[in-house]
Amino acid sequence: MNINFIDKNKTITTILLSLFILFTFSSFILITNKYQDIEKEINTKDISNLIYKIQSQLEFNHKLALSFSTSDEVYNFLENKNQNYIFKNFRKGSYTLEDVGLSYYILTNKENKIKFSTYKRGTQIDDIKNFEVFITNDSKELNTINKVIIYKSEAYYLSKTPVYKTDYENISNGFLYTGSKIDIKKLTNLSHSFNNIKFISNSKIKPQTSKLNNKETSSFKTIIHKEIKNNLNYNEISFYNNHKDLIFTIRVKSIIKNINHTKEISLIIFLGLASIAIFILLYISTSYRRELKLQQESIALKIQEEAKELKTKVQELEKANKKLYKIAHTDFLTKTMNRRSFFTHAQNHFNFAKKNDEILSVIMIDIDNFKKFNDKYGHSVGDKVLILFADKIRNLITEKTIFGRLGGEEFALIVKNTNLEDTIIKAEKLKKSIEEIKLVIDQERVKITASFGVSDNSNCNNIDEMLQQADTHLYNAKESGKNVVRSRLNFC
Repeated sequence: MNINFIDKNKTITTILLSLFILFTFSSFILITNKYQDIEKEINTKDISNLIYKIQSQLEFNHKLALSFSTSDEVYNFLENKNQNYIFKNFRKGSYTLEDVGLSYYILTNKENKIKFSTYKRGTQIDDIKNFEVFITNDSKELNTINKVIIYKSEAYYLSKTPVYKTDYENISNGFLYTGSKIDIKKLTNLSHSFNNIKFISNSKIKPQTSKLNNKETSSFKTIIHKEIKNNLNYNEISFYNNHKDLIFTIRVKSIIKNINHTKEISLIIFLGLASIAIFILLYISTSYRRELKLQQESIALKIQEEAKELKTKVQELEKANKKLYKIAHTDFLTKTMNRRSFFTHAQNHFNFAKKNDEILSVIMIDIDNFKKFNDKYGHSVGDKVLILFADKIRNLITEKTIFGRLGGEEFALIVKNTNLEDTIIKAEKLKKSIEEIKLVIDQERVKITASFGVSDNSNCNNIDEMLQQADTHLYNAKESGKNVVRSRLNFC
């Protein structure tokens, strides 16, 4: 064989192999960079998802605080008019805080003096008294707060809202502080993408100088420092308030799997280049397409799982909102509308009737001698009387009739498209039915009666005037010997 031909082919082969190695190396760099970009994108999405979930939990806590603080029961408790509130909602054995995911519940008067506080079972707080002083003093300058605080190296959600009555007076007599602890377990449950999450005592960066990955939320600002070491993603997330004060910092870590896998494949390719150059070229092409497809499928699956998880969280939040709405609008004992809900519906019906020139009537009812039931037989019998009374009324009215408990033993009904005379007839029927309630205590039948005041919307400019007229007639019924129905027709 011609030596020149061999040398020529050797040179060509060497050149081809050199070009192929250069091409392979260049391809390897491009592929690795591609995977690094994908890893960065996934890492960025994971961080954004974690921050979003922390913010969502903070907003959820604030909605809970608003639901609790706009309650006549809480307002009256701070006025020392409803000492039974604690027993109803936070007595021993109840799971009120556990049901809504709160760690603590603190009520103060307007001077920030603590009137009541309670904590979820298993809550471990170092020196609870100091914790309560820290909470109230940290927030005493503002009426409404929704943020994250640090107490003795522990992070907590904090929502502060004023306590209002539900009769549109917009008068606050105290404050409600609620929230939950942010521990490592909760953070890990919020984002399963990170296998190591921990609080750190200081941050590597300051908000005045850093411009890395700034993310704004309604409650705080986050600054993220990213670093890759030993095939691991290290992310340091610092949370600052609106005054650029550091709240807390967490460090999360995740393994970079894709780049490791790519390096292993490339190592096999380089070891076989000398003998199977063409095969290596084909292998690189096939392997790259396969790995890219797997990566895309993995990302798609991850997004699908996160979407499913988010959907589940949204459904759980909707269920919790429905439950809170029912709690906020229903009387705990009688299962009728509470005062706030009744006045809201009554005002809407009055406005509609006035706009459409329709008749609207109201019946106010007060159980006779109710205080004697409590004094003679105890509050448990008094509660039973209220329940039997409410059940009897509910069974005699339609679903369209507005029925609510205004407080104590006083109830009211809104009757649509019914004139005063027919409403009085309805009230008389209700009065007779109440007399038929059977309540036996110690083998003695206890008689239950009630007094009624009836009014309509004629010559009334608003629902308050209408209810005031009915209340006046109810007072006259009480003065007339009780167990009677009174209206303006009795004075004509």
